[in-house]
Amino acid sequence: MGWRRGFRMVLKGGCAVVRAARTYELEVTLPGGGVKRVAVTEKRVRRLNLRVRADGSVALSVPAGTAPASARSFLEHSAAWLERALARSVRKRAAAEERRREPLISRTGADAGTLPLWGRLVPATEVLGADAPQLADDELARRIDALYRREVARALPVAATRYEAALGVHAARWSVRTMETRWGSCTPATGSIRMCSRLAAYPPACLDSVVAHELVHLLEPSHNARFHALLDEVCPGNRDARRILKCSPREACANGGTALGSEHDGETTLHI
Repeated sequence: MGWRRGFRMVLKGGCAVVRAARTYELEVTLPGGGVKRVAVTEKRVRRLNLRVRADGSVALSVPAGTAPASARSFLEHSAAWLERALARSVRKRAAAEERRREPLISRTGADAGTLPLWGRLVPATEVLGADAPQLADDELARRIDALYRREVARALPVAATRYEAALGVHAARWSVRTMETRWGSCTPATGSIRMCSRLAAYPPACLDSVVAHELVHLLEPSHNARFHALLDEVCPGNRDARRILKCSPREACANGGTALGSEHDGETTLHI
């Protein structure tokens, strides 16, 4: 078990006292026989929070002063949940990779030469240029990404203003990026929110849902019951939008932006 030390500042008797914060690693044996390494960090939290990150790594936040034996016991009791969450993480990354590899423009078939844009298939020549059919794949991908970035940047202010007003919050900074595994991300400490450019391929309701989702994080950083209650209140269609985002862009267009499949939030964080 390796230890690393950061530092945190607390007030004691009116004076600032700097204490070392511990970070170490533990291993947990999963029900299926696998062994997973977990990064454990002492934080100013009240509960133990076990999280499977988007890249498949696992982190455990524990209240300051928690004995490593207690952290280990928690991991052992959570092993079954962790194994399920890791399996979901693998499926999610595989689905994201499949979406990334799927050609956005089909060169054959009934919908050849069309591009998904805001939930509809539009002629690529209308939005990418008359020479779109002759472009090499890398140049075509560059133009599509540039188009999607512009489209999300254009639509974002309206959605942001609407949900900021509904929630009574204000993001300090918005940006649009090319993301591989996330539709959006938020840093509550700085108020910065990042949006995925590929949202422009999906129905507008999906952009609304992700905007609302990230803004709720300014009020509630975790995905707990309060988070989902706030999100459902300001964006009732967020669960349908989440199902649509599990489809490829062309699937979403083919189904007219209708939510597919069954809703399953997926456990990525366990609080005790």
